[in-house]
Amino acid sequence: FIRERADRAAGTYERAILEGYPAAGAQELAMRTLTEGLRYSKYAILREVVENEFANEVPEAERESFTRKLLPLVGNVFSIYDLSDDNFALSPDYDLLYTELTGAVVLYIEEYGV
Repeated sequence: FIRERADRAAGTYERAILEGYPAAGAQELAMRTLTEGLRYSKYAILREVVENEFANEVPEAERESFTRKLLPLVGNVFSIYDLSDDNFALSPDYDLLYTELTGAVVLYIEEYGV
């Protein structure tokens, strides 16, 4: 799977360069090919929220276990978002999801602690 994706991305890059794209544009097209159709990880998104918003509340050594413990409890938050959209991280929905997850973590910490 990885080799096939890498080969397709390399081919996209090569074609773009031959068509006159600048290197940065060719790289962007190659990255789009490489990541096309991959879903965003719920764990990675939640971990990002915990790391960015709760660094003072959740010690670094406990962040992984805290995130794993919390993930099943916030599944309903993820359920209304389409994580399969290739541009999800750039969409307003990502910001909404991030905000909702932040709120869910606040409520959890207030009720149960870390």
